Amino acid sequence: MTRRLENRSILVTGATGAIGRGTAHRLASEGARLALADRDDDTLAALADEIEASGAFRPATLVHDAASAQSNATLVHDAVARMNGLDAVCNVAGIYTKAHSADVSDSEWDRVLQINLSSVFTICREAIGPLAQTGGCVVNTSSLAALEGLAYSTAYAVSKAGVIALTKSLAAEYAATGIRFNAICPGGIRSSMSTVPAVTDADPDLTFRRSKLRGFEGGLGEPKDIAAAFAYLVSEDARFVSGSVMVIDGAQFLL
Repeated sequence: MTRRLENRSILVTGATGAIGRGTAHRLASEGARLALADRDDDTLAALADEIEASGAFRPATLVHDAASAQSNATLVHDAVARMNGLDAVCNVAGIYTKAHSADVSDSEWDRVLQINLSSVFTICREAIGPLAQTGGCVVNTSSLAALEGLAYSTAYAVSKAGVIALTKSLAAEYAATGIRFNAICPGGIRSSMSTVPAVTDADPDLTFRRSKLRGFEGGLGEPKDIAAAFAYLVSEDARFVSGSVMVIDGAQFLL
């Protein structure tokens, strides 16, 4: 494994989920100093133990709730204080829900948009100052659903489409500062999101495109497939990449 992220300070949100955990391990293995954020302190501490045991720097851990506007507003400042600077942000935190759109309440709609989109904006906004000092970058997590829609997950698809628009807008606005903003669109990845129960009485003719994929168990990619993209985009290898949307889906979008 290369050490292209040696001593770079990186904040990872949603760090204890499948993609966040995989990303944290990959970044640490390449030499990054990490601040890991998620809701549960004990789970974060266990992840930090794992990373330290692998021989990497022990990450700082920050309890963070993406559903809380105040938590989002203070997270970046806390990360900068713990790491004495900031070179990159990996926004991974998010939720996925399934329901008939006619049954989605206003409160559930607001909750999905807050966690998946508003929190990303707030974190990006607070990171602009520190990242301008380091010429750093942000990598946001969108979804294949943002590009093609997703039945029974309208709020999720809309929130992830918003992440793409947010990423491109910030990339254009802050290009002159040297800050890069990019987004990753995972397809079906083996995680807790892939086990969300199907909607009762869902249209039986609607099937996920991932079911057609060959060579992937259940048509699903692995968290390490997404972690590799995060590692590339926060590295100097991607120094000329900004405003881009990287689709990682095993060709699901094409099937």
